[in-house]
Amino acid sequence: MESNIYKIRYALIAEFLGTFVLVFIGCGSIILSEIMEFNKIFIPISFGGSIACMVYIFGKYSGAHFNPGVTIGFLIDKKIKLTDAFLYISIQLFGALIASYIHLLMFGLNNSLGLTIKNTSDLNAYLLEIFFTFLLMTVIFLVTKKQNFYDGIAIGGIVAISAFLIGDLTGGSLNPARSLGPMIVKGNFLSLDLYILGPIVGASLASLIKKFIEQLIKN
Repeated sequence: MESNIYKIRYALIAEFLGTFVLVFIGCGSIILSEIMEFNKIFIPISFGGSIACMVYIFGKYSGAHFNPGVTIGFLIDKKIKLTDAFLYISIQLFGALIASYIHLLMFGLNNSLGLTIKNTSDLNAYLLEIFFTFLLMTVIFLVTKKQNFYDGIAIGGIVAISAFLIGDLTGGSLNPARSLGPMIVKGNFLSLDLYILGPIVGASLASLIKKFIEQLIKN
């Protein structure tokens, strides 16, 4: 029992730090592109690279979710208990919030703080966030089936590719925590439903389709 308590403590610390680093570095790169001569092409690399590093560092402790959508996907797949999923999501949101608050202290309010901004229709934005989160969750399922050395590269890679392709249209969030941190600190909740529901629906669909395919194979 005591070992399980220590295990969840380590997992929660890992989820906090991983989500914090993702938002601090990823959203920080957006802020730098707005206030300094920081090339925007490095923004997707910042998000993907930070995720890849965090997967390698913290994957063995928590599974390296760093994303409420991913946690819900694993919950549907019965890879995490409901109580643990609640704790994971809570600490992910806290990590994102702290990172954004530090951005506020460092850079003030004369920037977006890394807000995810929609520059397309509501329908298109929903479809893009759902589809690319579906791809992210699918990649996670495929590369975490057994221990390997390319899981961080694959997961970070799909995050970076998604940011390259849809960053100008939706911000390429794929992660409610990543969007909520800047939203809360900035006090700007435009398209809140998109950045919460889109990633959750995408990850949930990937999990449900995985379960369906596995059931077909068993039969």
